Amino acid sequence: KPIVTEEFKKEYDSFLANCSQSFMFRKVVINGIGYQTEIIRQLNNGVDLEIIATNPAGNWNRTLVASDELQPLNATITDPDGDRVQVEAWWEENGTKHKSLLRGKPRVQGGVFETVRYLESDNVLVCESGFHPTPSSTKFKYGYVSWKFRRDK
Repeated sequence: KPIVTEEFKKEYDSFLANCSQSFMFRKVVINGIGYQTEIIRQLNNGVDLEIIATNPAGNWNRTLVASDELQPLNATITDPDGDRVQVEAWWEENGTKHKSLLRGKPRVQGGVFETVRYLESDNVLVCESGFHPTPSSTKFKYGYVSWKFRRDK
């Protein structure tokens, strides 16, 4: 479950606003964020990272396949909105940080979502999410939010 604080809610609201989400959408998401759960598992000797996200708006199950730095692998997945997007993923810092880039979402007009996941402790997973709009965008702005998830036992 996410660790939800007032500071996190403000940061997440700002992130969503910079991604051009409406006020009503943001309020619904922010108020329901405590109901989100994520199950994250390493498969295939750590090559694949399976993420199962569940929240009141629906579920998003995806498997990110790590590529090596010499041969990037772009996998096509379906996002929660039903859009087909491209994801490139890899491990950094001796396999302790998982990084991914999501590209090709039509609604953000060429913007890129960057995510870094790592363990802060045995029971806390950090998920740093950044949104990078295209340089020419006037509708979107850079956004950043840092999620923390506490392990349920």
